[in-house]
Amino acid sequence: MSTPTPWSVLRTRAPFRRLWLGALVSSLGGTFTWIALTWFLVERTHSDAEAGAAIGLMLLCISLPAVLTGGLIGKLLDRVQPRPVLILDNLARAVLIALIPLFDLLGWLPLVSVYVISTLMGALEPATRVGTRLLTPHLIPDEELEVANGALALTEHLPVIVGPALAGFVIAQWGAPRALLLDAASFLVFVGAAATMPDILRTEAKPDSKRGFGPQVLLRFPLLLFVTLMSAAATFAYGPTEAALPLFVKNQLHQGASGLGWLWSAVGVGAAVGSLATGWLIRRVPAGLAMSLNCLIWGLCEVALAFSPTLWHALACFFLGGIVWGPYMAVEASFLQRNTPADQQGTVFGAHAALLAPMMPLGAAVGGALLRVTSAQNVILGAALACVLTGAVALCVPGLRRGKSGEGAGD
Repeated sequence: MSTPTPWSVLRTRAPFRRLWLGALVSSLGGTFTWIALTWFLVERTHSDAEAGAAIGLMLLCISLPAVLTGGLIGKLLDRVQPRPVLILDNLARAVLIALIPLFDLLGWLPLVSVYVISTLMGALEPATRVGTRLLTPHLIPDEELEVANGALALTEHLPVIVGPALAGFVIAQWGAPRALLLDAASFLVFVGAAATMPDILRTEAKPDSKRGFGPQVLLRFPLLLFVTLMSAAATFAYGPTEAALPLFVKNQLHQGASGLGWLWSAVGVGAAVGSLATGWLIRRVPAGLAMSLNCLIWGLCEVALAFSPTLWHALACFFLGGIVWGPYMAVEASFLQRNTPADQQGTVFGAHAALLAPMMPLGAAVGGALLRVTSAQNVILGAALACVLTGAVALCVPGLRRGKSGEGAGD
């Protein structure tokens, strides 16, 4: 039997291929939205400090609502089929993002309207993230799960490589508000893909599975709780790097915006390469051990980044870090899918989304505060050591270190 690859899975599993293409187009549209909205805020504010505060507020508006809605949406997805939820979510977000260019055309686009729309879109976002994770094990054989999740991770990594340059070109031609029409169109593409998804087979829910929603439900699954906390800690630890990297590029590497762009491209390319290696990795290393090592080695790459004397050295560090981190999301998704009872997957995935949603912006906020009292190099170094510590602690958990897979939750 041949070893599955992302290409073979996409070639032979038509429903999964449609889901993948919809997710890729939608993720590319999301990149356009992020670039367009940040540029719009830069244009509509009057100073760098005001623009930074506006962008930070928008990031919070997008990220924090999932803390409240993730658990509710997950619980809903344990009771209804994912297909209508995915369709309604993406239709609603297509309409919401299209309101911004409409308001701009009408000459009425205050900043508060951008914050409100961002909040509503952030509240809806867990529906597609959780629904996609719920659907995937039902679209492919169990032995292809890690490879399929690696392919789905590519839909988030590839737009990082090509999206910013395309978005910049479109914004220059159309203006930031009208560029958002492309994201609205990308949501409609995902609607078309979601409409073709099959119903999934439901199992009878156990009485105790009906109690609770949100993060507290993870208390019933200690190993899943630890994996979620590890992911949350790693995401929080990365946040300060996001805040410090522009100043690090400017003050230590003596580069401009192009140097910062090259760094983001390097980590994006590395993560795409790493995602392709997910199947190879999981056949050789238990999933729990792989995730722990991903955290630890990514942190070591950040340590090397903090001491980079040149842009080329920094690019090498970020590229290698991207390769190391690339498989993490796919391995984690497969671990959760295999070790969560089928009748509670939506609830658990929703709780996972709710816990992770605020971690990046909170970490970035901490990084921004630290930049007032120390250098960007020290902030990145501290973030790196926090990630190393997260991975080291995870390596000390025997159940996680040995953890590979539970019962298949799909077919």
